[in-house]
Order: sequence, then structure tokens, then C-alpha cells
Amino acid sequence: MNLPDVSAALLRTTGDDFVSNLKKRLLALADATDDQAYASRLRLIASGKRPLRTLLHDPQWRESFDSRMPETVELPVIEPEQRRALDEAVEQARRRMLMPTRQEVASDVADVMRRAVATRDAISDDERSGWQVVHDPGNDANDPAAFKR
Repeated sequence: MNLPDVSAALLRTTGDDFVSNLKKRLLALADATDDQAYASRLRLIASGKRPLRTLLHDPQWRESFDSRMPETVELPVIEPEQRRALDEAVEQARRRMLMPTRQEVASDVADVMRRAVATRDAISDDERSGWQVVHDPGNDANDPAAFKR
């Protein structure tokens, strides 16, 4: 099963359920939109064929959040017992978290660099096309033959 391509560092902190839930959410968003180019980008991300970070630059993704964001946000009041429970949950998570090894950190840095290049390239391609390319999910996202207009 092809899953979104998330970093090992993120997997260490979130677990496998995060990635499968992310895939389900991305596919649901793709099915819900009428914009076929956007849907194709979401499906490529869901299958791990496109960098997740490209969403941060995707005009459709950004617009979907801009329209839902209120001008001002009022924080909910947390009761003292809720606050203590939250603090304890955070502390338990902190105790369970292991510091990465030197090898993991080196691998994470190389992974970040690889993802940065892939993200830059995908965004540049989409900006040149005006974000209107419908990608064929069956092919490599970086292969020009995989694109349909």
C-alpha cells in the first residue's frame, strides 16, 4: 500500500496511524473537490509520489484554510483539572520519547535535503503551469510524460 512520503523523524513521533489517516484524509479531499488538477496533486501526495510539503505552497490548499480561518480566535477556557491532565499527558509523552541517535540525525538531515529539492522542483513545475496540470497518478510525478493538460 503506497502511503504519503513522510520523514522518519515524523514517523518516530507520530506512529503509523498518522500516515494511514493522512492518506485517507488526502483522498477524501481529492474526492470532494471539483478541481481535477488539485485532486491529482492530492492523490499523488497520498500515494507518496509527490512531496507532502508541496501542500504548503498549493494555492487550492491554502485557499481552503484561508476561507475557514476566523479573523480572531478566542482560546477556550481550560479548567484546572483539565490543565493538570493535559500537562501530565505531555509529560508522559516526553518520558516515552527517545532522543535520536547520531546516525538517525544524519539520516534525517539527508532526508530533509532530499525532500527540499523534490519539493522545490514540484512547486516550480506547478508554478510554470499555473497549477493547472492534471497528473497521472499511475506514473512518476517527476516524469514529464506523466502529465496531462
